[in-house]
Amino acid sequence: MIRRGHVNKKVSLFDIFNYTLMIVLSLVFLIPFWIILVSSLSDNSKLMSNGIGLWFQGFTFDGYKYLFEMSNLFFNSLLNSVIVSFASSIISVVLCTSAAYVLSRKGLVGRKFFNILFMIPMFFGGGTIALFLVIKWINLYNTLWALILPCTLRIASILLMRNFFYTIPDSLSEAAEIDGANEFQKMVKVYIPLAIPMMMTIGLIIFVDRWNNWLDTLLYFDSTKETSWTIQYVLRQILTNMNSISGIDESSLAPVIAARNAAIVITVIPLMILSPMLHKYYVKGMTAGSVKQ
Repeated sequence: MIRRGHVNKKVSLFDIFNYTLMIVLSLVFLIPFWIILVSSLSDNSKLMSNGIGLWFQGFTFDGYKYLFEMSNLFFNSLLNSVIVSFASSIISVVLCTSAAYVLSRKGLVGRKFFNILFMIPMFFGGGTIALFLVIKWINLYNTLWALILPCTLRIASILLMRNFFYTIPDSLSEAAEIDGANEFQKMVKVYIPLAIPMMMTIGLIIFVDRWNNWLDTLLYFDSTKETSWTIQYVLRQILTNMNSISGIDESSLAPVIAARNAAIVITVIPLMILSPMLHKYYVKGMTAGSVKQ
C-alpha cells in the first residue's frame, strides 16, 4: 500500500555523480575565498610564522583597521569605484534602451541601414591608442568621466535590448497609439516596464565590468591623481607593492599580509551582495534578449 502524497524516486548513478561533482566544484571555488577571509581576520605575526591556513590564527580586525588608517587612499578609491560603477550602469541603461527602442521600430526610415551601422563597431574598433587619444583630445584625461563614458554605449547590450523589444506584441503599441500616446510615451509607459529584467541585466554587466576594471585607471590617470584611482587599481598596488601605498616596510610590525587579504575581501563583497539580488533578472533578461524574431 502506497501512502497518499508519497512518491518513490530512484536516485540514478548520474544523479550521484552530478551532486558529487557540484559539491567538489563548490568547494574548489569557495575554499580560496575562505582562506583569504580567514587570513584577513588572523594575527599577522602568526601568518608570517605559520603561513596561511584554513582556520583563524588569532582572530583580529587589525588588517582592516590598518587598511583604513594607513591613508585615505583606500577609502577614496572605494568611493570612486562606487561612483564610476553606478554612473556607468545608469547611463548605459538609459542610452542602450533608447537606442534599442528606436532600432526596433518598424516605421524607422533606413532601419536596416542603421542596424548594420550599429553592428560595425562590434567587429572593427580603433583600439586602445585611438581611444586614449580621443580621451586626451576631449579633455577627459585625469577625470572620472574617462572611466564612465567610453563603456556606456555597448552594441551587444543594444542588440539584446532590441531583440527583447521585438518580442513585445505590436498590439500593445497600437493600443497606446489609440489612446493618443506618442513614441516617447509608448517607450516610457509600455515598453520600459516590460523591459526591466533586460535593463537590470545590462546594468549588472556594466557594473561588474567597471568594478573589476583597473587598466583604464592606469591609462587615463597620471601618478599625481591618487585621489581619483579606483579600488581595483589600488588593490593591484597593494598586492604588488605595499610600500608604494603605505610607505611602511613589510618586515615591520604592520599587519601587511592581513591587510592585503582584507583589501581583497572588501573589494569582492559588493559583487557578492549584488549578484544574488539581481540573478533572477540577469537570467530572465539574457534569455529574453537572446530570442530574435
